[in-house]
Amino acid sequence: MDDQLEMYKECIAKQLEEVDMLSSIYCSPGEMHIFDPGVISDFNEFLENPTTENVMLCLKAHLDYSIKLQCGRPNEKLEVRIELPHMYPLLENAIVIVHTPLLTKNKEIYLKKELEIYIESMDKSETYIYQVLSWLQDHIDDLIQRKASDFEVMTTTTNQEDELLDFERLWIYSHHIKSKTKRQEIVKEARNLELTGFSRPGKPGIICVEGTKENTQEFWRTIRAYGWQKISLCKIESARKAKDKMDKLRRFEGFKEQLFCDDIENSDGVMNMALFLKYLENHNSGYMKKELFGLE
Repeated sequence: MDDQLEMYKECIAKQLEEVDMLSSIYCSPGEMHIFDPGVISDFNEFLENPTTENVMLCLKAHLDYSIKLQCGRPNEKLEVRIELPHMYPLLENAIVIVHTPLLTKNKEIYLKKELEIYIESMDKSETYIYQVLSWLQDHIDDLIQRKASDFEVMTTTTNQEDELLDFERLWIYSHHIKSKTKRQEIVKEARNLELTGFSRPGKPGIICVEGTKENTQEFWRTIRAYGWQKISLCKIESARKAKDKMDKLRRFEGFKEQLFCDDIENSDGVMNMALFLKYLENHNSGYMKKELFGLE
């Protein structure tokens, strides 16, 4: 058995041990929820009999669960969503997303960055979700109580008509986007960074974001770290404009998830190419059919 498969087995075994441990700690009703319990059975079957068929079955699944943490205030909880890439913890970082109405947008951005720094500091030879959850419980109450003004973006008195900014539009192509966690985080991250565009889940996965270069690059750095079978930048479009004219370069209004499927209830459905091409044409982006699919 090759080294990569051995490492994969080690990661899966560590993930199962960690989930078992967390289940014994967060055992109160509604405290821990595994979104697809069948994944645990698939992983155990793979470890017992690592055939090619079982390997392929495992590659289609991720451990994806949520844990509700008690905040300092009565009846207030923090929901933490965790998705584990296949090579967690040895080669890939866990995806940890915090959901709570108790934080303002700027506080959410601050917490996300601090959490990323903390995860980067962890010993990757062992699992670390429990340490992350403990870190969150130690810090969340202080963050909630801090003044919102502590997190306000500093503004300048620069004349907007004279200030030039770099505008950028990124077209991102992925083998697929099926994980609910990734889908939710893509939309949330784009909106937090005030980007416009769309995300098409399913196979293939297509994302377009546009806004200031600083924000589009931050978006790209964030999502590509999630762990993908294949993801790449298909095209980068850039321009420089006065700050007050930046919005004129945007082709999309807001950021939305678009399915382009005949069956709108099934996000895994086959893309209706005609719908997608019409959408591109309506947003002055018809030329992308060649960039994305090689179509003339």
